[in-house]
Amino acid sequence: MTGRVINGLIFQAGRVLCVCVLVLLLQTSTAVSAEDLGEKYPASLDASKQPRSYAATTTKEDVWKLSSFEFQLADKFKIQLGPSQVVLGRHDRNVLWAAVFPETPGEIVTAGAGKGEHVTSLWLRFHPARVGELFPADTVATQGDSKWIEQAVALARHKMRSSWHQGGKPMVPVRESLIFDLETKEGNRRFYAIDTSQQTAQYIDAFRQRTLPVAAPFKTGDGAEIFDKIWSAFDREYAMFVIKPDVDWQKLREEYRPRAVAAKNNRELAEILSEMLAHLKDLHVYVQVERTYVKGFNRERLFNASPVAAAHLIGKINQIKGMRWGRTTDEIGYIAVDSLSNQALLNEFETVLKQMQGTRGLILDLRANGGGAEPLARKMSGYFIEKPTLYAMHQYRSGPKHTDLGNPQKRIVAPDQNWYYQGPVIVLQGERTMSSAEAFVLMLAACPHVTTMGDRTAGSSGNPRQIDAGAAITVNLPRWIPQDASGNSFDTVGIQPDVPVKATPKEFTKTADPVLSAALKRLRTSQADASEKQAETLIPRQ
Repeated sequence: MTGRVINGLIFQAGRVLCVCVLVLLLQTSTAVSAEDLGEKYPASLDASKQPRSYAATTTKEDVWKLSSFEFQLADKFKIQLGPSQVVLGRHDRNVLWAAVFPETPGEIVTAGAGKGEHVTSLWLRFHPARVGELFPADTVATQGDSKWIEQAVALARHKMRSSWHQGGKPMVPVRESLIFDLETKEGNRRFYAIDTSQQTAQYIDAFRQRTLPVAAPFKTGDGAEIFDKIWSAFDREYAMFVIKPDVDWQKLREEYRPRAVAAKNNRELAEILSEMLAHLKDLHVYVQVERTYVKGFNRERLFNASPVAAAHLIGKINQIKGMRWGRTTDEIGYIAVDSLSNQALLNEFETVLKQMQGTRGLILDLRANGGGAEPLARKMSGYFIEKPTLYAMHQYRSGPKHTDLGNPQKRIVAPDQNWYYQGPVIVLQGERTMSSAEAFVLMLAACPHVTTMGDRTAGSSGNPRQIDAGAAITVNLPRWIPQDASGNSFDTVGIQPDVPVKATPKEFTKTADPVLSAALKRLRTSQADASEKQAETLIPRQ
């Protein structure tokens, strides 16, 4: 063999060796750059029997670049995305949601609806222990671009306001439950509830038109007029400055106005306004952009009830929108008024109340009632009031100074002209009892045969008006100081019950409700000497 041939073979062998080494190095490099999100985000939270939500945090370390994303459930559901950015929302190290943004629209390959449409964003809700399964290590390449955080948080906020969550914060679902919530290039929102144990993919069409609004850009400086309109409206009309001396309204203007002037679009401006208004710590103050709520002030209010336990403690529970009712075998009536937003509820309430004829006592449950129309509450309370009664007062602003307040305005509840329930009544309340429902509590508490039980109410009632700020931004402006019949403001502190019933969230289960049980026990004890039920508890007015 000639030297030239030998040298050629050596050269070729060297090339092959180099190629092999290069491939090995590339494979090693890929393996090193792959990230196991299951290890980085170990799960310590699990689904709870009672609804519980968690504050979610996202930092630049929670953004990852994906080489691809794919999910398939048998032959029922499949989506495919190419290179993407994923942003994770977590509580401690528990991932509660993920927002995925493909570089180019992905595809709904198989689905009950939306097949063939192109995915522009994907929002996922899942159990924290599944993060590594949904995003396998071989698809997680490197740390992602933090510029996606703002869009991901806006997407998550929108999704949680229009699906099944609590107080605008995510809950931990059971492990087999997955939510795939997609925005598509075709303009549809596609929402799928997936159960991996039952191998089902249920499509929910109710959200199809509730897509995430696109931010409307405007010229630098256009935000100044909108900011000034909102700041000035609160400066003139917000009455509760006088009970919030720590709020320096002028200083907040100096801090936030330059940011508003520099805002590039309506969503950015809305978030700046909401951040400023959060200093008021008022549950009735909120900002919307394109009819989507912007994150603002909130405080945790524990739900001291288990609605599903009522059937175990009361018996058969009937239900319509806004109201539930039943009657125990020993003739104690139960009516839960969960909303004051439906005017048609008044006739239904009267009909149900007549079904409580002959009961030895009645429980009115307002623990899930977040408010609505106070006039509706006055009409319902009329069945329990003996005579016109002062139940609350309020004060409006009367001048340009924050201390300029008008005279207290009295609010009176009058008896219903036809019917009167004369048996003992227990009203259940808690921190979720809010706004007009708090006025409802005050009306009922003024009745001599009514006892309130449970926990303090929310402490938020402001008779707000909505401001159309422009650029599809609206702001809720509360205008009065809420007061009880003695003239004491109950803002923030709430209304205390006659009989406090303290219980931890763990005590409320599918079959246990300590507050409802305490009310039943009180009525049974107070009626222990009664030999028989009352023949007439709902009587005609004379």
